[in-house]
Amino acid sequence: MKGVIMAGGKGTRLRPLTCSVPKPMVPLVQKPVMQYSIELLKQYGITDIAVTVQYLPDVIRDYFGDGSKFGVNLTYFEETTPLGTAGSVKQAEEFLDEPFIVVSGDALTDFDLKSGVDFHNENNSLVTIFMKQVECPLEFGVIMTDEQDKIVRFLEKPSWSEVFSDTVNTGIYIMDPSIFSYIKKDAVVDFSKDVFPQLLAEQSAMYGYAADGYWSDIGNLKQYRQAHSDLLNGSLDASIQGTEIEPTIWVGENVIIEEGAKIEGPVSIGSNTIIRSGAHLGQHTVVGSDTTISNRASLKRSVLWNGNYLGDDSELRGATLCHGVTVGTKATLYEDAVIGHHTVIGEEAKIQPEVKVWPYKRVEAATTVPQAYVWNEVGAQSLLKGHRASGVANVEMTPEDASKLGAAYGSLLNQGTKVLIASDNHPFSQVMKLSLIQSLQASGIHVVELGETMLPILRYSVEMADAGGGIYLRIADRAQEKQMVIEFFNEQGFPISTSEQRELEQVMAFQSYRRVAFEYIGDYRIDNLLEERYTNQILLEVNEGAIRNKQWKIALHYETTEQHSYLSNFLSKLGCDVHIIPSHVNVDSMREYLNNNSLELGIMIGESGEFISLMTEKGILVTEEEQLMLFIYMQFEKGLRSELAIPLYGGSALEEIAASYDKKLIRTKTSVRAMMESEGTVQMMAYDAPFAIVHLLDFLTENNVSLTDVFSELPSQAIYKQEVNCQTQQKGVVMRKLMESLKGKNVELVDGMKVRDQEGSWTFIVPDQDQATFTVYAQSKDGAHAKQLAGEYIEQINAIKQQTT
Repeated sequence: MKGVIMAGGKGTRLRPLTCSVPKPMVPLVQKPVMQYSIELLKQYGITDIAVTVQYLPDVIRDYFGDGSKFGVNLTYFEETTPLGTAGSVKQAEEFLDEPFIVVSGDALTDFDLKSGVDFHNENNSLVTIFMKQVECPLEFGVIMTDEQDKIVRFLEKPSWSEVFSDTVNTGIYIMDPSIFSYIKKDAVVDFSKDVFPQLLAEQSAMYGYAADGYWSDIGNLKQYRQAHSDLLNGSLDASIQGTEIEPTIWVGENVIIEEGAKIEGPVSIGSNTIIRSGAHLGQHTVVGSDTTISNRASLKRSVLWNGNYLGDDSELRGATLCHGVTVGTKATLYEDAVIGHHTVIGEEAKIQPEVKVWPYKRVEAATTVPQAYVWNEVGAQSLLKGHRASGVANVEMTPEDASKLGAAYGSLLNQGTKVLIASDNHPFSQVMKLSLIQSLQASGIHVVELGETMLPILRYSVEMADAGGGIYLRIADRAQEKQMVIEFFNEQGFPISTSEQRELEQVMAFQSYRRVAFEYIGDYRIDNLLEERYTNQILLEVNEGAIRNKQWKIALHYETTEQHSYLSNFLSKLGCDVHIIPSHVNVDSMREYLNNNSLELGIMIGESGEFISLMTEKGILVTEEEQLMLFIYMQFEKGLRSELAIPLYGGSALEEIAASYDKKLIRTKTSVRAMMESEGTVQMMAYDAPFAIVHLLDFLTENNVSLTDVFSELPSQAIYKQEVNCQTQQKGVVMRKLMESLKGKNVELVDGMKVRDQEGSWTFIVPDQDQATFTVYAQSKDGAHAKQLAGEYIEQINAIKQQTT
């Protein structure tokens, strides 16, 4: 059997480690990470190895040569442009004339390859994928197998709503050469995205081997440092370079350890390194070759590459240093700091936690670097959740953050693109908006401001205008703290996609902002007519005069006090008698107010101006499911749309309504983006409060009915809903164990798990995208049975959580 090592990775998420070093050549306890893959293949007698290279290929060739120094034969295949995982291996087709094993040049493992090969042969498999269970499967391909270990489902890099297991693709494959018939030559083809889905569709012999042992893909900086600790701890079966002079203390050749130096294992020290008197090397520290650790320098849990110098009394706590870094006397580097090649850290300088300093920088003496040399990666990811960034106003979300977000978003768009921006009326929103606008302009983006208005108006304006995107800012209340929320939309007015969100994070993480020449900065103007156009469009679709004559008496309750007065003004102009209910009033108080003042309708507006909750003239709060049914019925009755999108948890009564009008419902994922994509517009009653309210008033007026009258005509349904707390790292195992318990049952895997029972009953288990929760929906013939169905799965979730705690 021959081997293939895929060594073309750039290691973008490992920067600045990989600024001038390809990911397979990143040092791991005195050896490049790729060397561990070579040693593993050699251990199992696989010595004829193809190496696919693309990024900085000469660095790999220069180190490994023909492989003879390592007891193997290496043949290189270089991509001039990236071809994807399968496309790169395709180049070695003539070399791979017998079954072969594919491993990654930038992962660390001690899997038993022989057991995997035996499994492959026993199943007469075309492709065998080595699988492993992990806590967070979002960055991998999730796999499901049947009782014969044949792969029946595969999904690359799912969202939480798509996760059906915690078992993932490790990127280690055994393949028959006939696999090449599925891969086009000189084309971008990926195993996970292209080849494996095709094999699944054809029901080809693709099997999953549940491998025992250690595996890490070393995908980020924390995993990189953890891999060092795992090697030193013996968590995997791999050789450590050097001589073990004391238990768990390995040193290379010509190492000088002066008297009075203190070393606590596990520790690795590279060749020709000097550890001076009084220096302290704490546990889980790796020091590369040709390095000097000066008097009383203190290192704990840190990783140093080659050729570094640490001055007297310097301190490193969980830091990583690339080649040739100089750390001055009494300088301090804290947890997860990463210092790029040939950087100089001045005397008594402080590098704060999680700061990354790019190569060839100089940090002046006695200065503190909080995040000045590169944006803090963890901060960027914690701010961004889906299509929005949020944090405590002026604490976690400051004008500086707004400036970076604006620069990053602008850098994703072509120079000269137009972006629409709007906000609520809070003063801090205005401050943040100014920072965003200026950064957008500096990146060459033309900005059109709508001023203070509602989110649906911004989205609709983006959809109708020749714009490349939109941004909306608002203040939200979260646990008594004011949160700043910034939402990003694409050229259709839809929330930006997951891939666009990741691009946004990457630009911020590496500060790769575009700055145009000063004479090409973007324009700025205010357009107050966009709100008016939105209003006029809604009024064109309703009988304005009839609504005005009816003089509806309405209670309007805003979730926050910062919302714009657009809606109350709009309804007042429509002849409605609008009673504004204070934001602190609860549902019971609103019901009492409604009854005492003989009002005909109660409407609660969500903080973004998207969502509404209705209360009938009798003070009865309409449920989420009832409101969805109302919207479907009303739109079909009014003839607004011929096709409507509904979430997967929508009850069967919705199908009854659609059938009665000979119309179509499109069931889709529950995200705002998925719903809008399915319906082809941003203007949906579920996400556009003014649109929904005015059309509701029009419908009630035209038919001369109350909200209670409408619900008396609609079919009844019993849907139960409950949230269950679940730690993020437990979600994958919960989904896998639930799937195992559901074998033989009718299960749909879209946006979660939908389990169909007898007589139209079902239970739908949905993991939340951002929060540490599951939502369990159940439908049945009555409310008690629906609650019972949901309860069964809630109990299972809680039991699995207990087992994995």
